[in-house]
Amino acid sequence: MYAVVKVKEKILSSNSPCAACKFLRRKCTQECVFAPYFPPDQPQKFANVHKVYGASNVSKLLNDLPATQREDAVNSLAYEADARLRDPVYGCVGLISILQRRLKQVQTDLDNAKRELANYIGPSAVLPILHQGRFWGCPELGLSERLSISSNSGPGTF
Repeated sequence: MYAVVKVKEKILSSNSPCAACKFLRRKCTQECVFAPYFPPDQPQKFANVHKVYGASNVSKLLNDLPATQREDAVNSLAYEADARLRDPVYGCVGLISILQRRLKQVQTDLDNAKRELANYIGPSAVLPILHQGRFWGCPELGLSERLSISSNSGPGTF
């Protein structure tokens, strides 16, 4: 009995209109460009995309893309629309900026930790660790600083 109920639910969900057609209050056809990407159980996904980009523009965009790229485009539109609704001024660019600043801070903290470690255990012991990270390729770290660390580790070591 349980298996029959599950099968009926799947049949019903395939007959129900996609989230886009529900939102736009229209009949969902077999040719609906939105149906594969906006399932009925994700109405907010389409609502956000529609609010930011408009259904007509999204439809045109999807029709112009090859079928292989449509899913990625819809996922990108949904992510960007969600970010734009959360932050109307900067959208996803604001989040990217925050993450870049956080990454730069973490890299700076890592470089400082490597320098502090070099002070405690000696530069020659830390040299393999320093070569692994961005310490040597760090544009913020001048050549004189790189050479002073390597010159402390022994003659001819870089």
